Amino acid sequence: MDEFLAARDGALVGASIARRKGWKAGQVIDLRSQLGLLLAVKGLFFSGNEEQDNTILAGLEYVQDQYSARGKANQVLVKLAPDARAEDIAAAIDAMPLPTRTSTQAETAYVSGMIEDLGDMIAISRIVILVTLMVVFISVANTVAMSVRDRTRQLGMMRTLGFRRITILGLVIGESALVCAIGGTIGAAFAWGALQLQDVTVQARTMNLAVSMPVQVTAYAVGLSAAIGALGGFLPALRAARMKIVDAIGSVD
Repeated sequence: MDEFLAARDGALVGASIARRKGWKAGQVIDLRSQLGLLLAVKGLFFSGNEEQDNTILAGLEYVQDQYSARGKANQVLVKLAPDARAEDIAAAIDAMPLPTRTSTQAETAYVSGMIEDLGDMIAISRIVILVTLMVVFISVANTVAMSVRDRTRQLGMMRTLGFRRITILGLVIGESALVCAIGGTIGAAFAWGALQLQDVTVQARTMNLAVSMPVQVTAYAVGLSAAIGALGGFLPALRAARMKIVDAIGSVD
């Protein structure tokens, strides 16, 4: 703490962000490309609160000078007396003749607002993902249908050699599911690698959450890819299984 207070560019780093970034005490961290700051880590702190442990504490005047905003702040925390009511204090602060308009909230209300913002972001992300899955589903169905059409005579020969309809159905669906599972595995591997090479976070107001990809998510992504492949290939596979042998063999490429 003494070193932090003595150094103008000193910083105290939360345990969570320090673990993700690999930062150690005594290290100089270069955040000029993201925040325009060059900070010397004087120590790490652990509060037990994930939001706080994802923060960096730095000297107020040093940060303001880097942004040419001496005397300005976008957020001020007020510590209340034990018997004070947060709503009354918030109203009194907003009623003060300050040079800028303020919006004061109790900490619980502020955190609730952050959670609602995060929920809205997740809801929008789910819609985007759903639309993407629908596009992939249609693409898979179209691709398998074209593949079945191009191999009509081959399927007819397989029926002639004794392959049952259920076998043809399973082969076409299995091929579609396998191709999609391989694609899903490659995509999940690239996503996992990208998250290892670059720290990705989602921010809602002052809540800064790290994005990670555990093994369960990877397995779920591959399984979902295979399921989309199976569903997308079902109708073309059913058409291939129902095809008459004579019509299939007599088809013209």
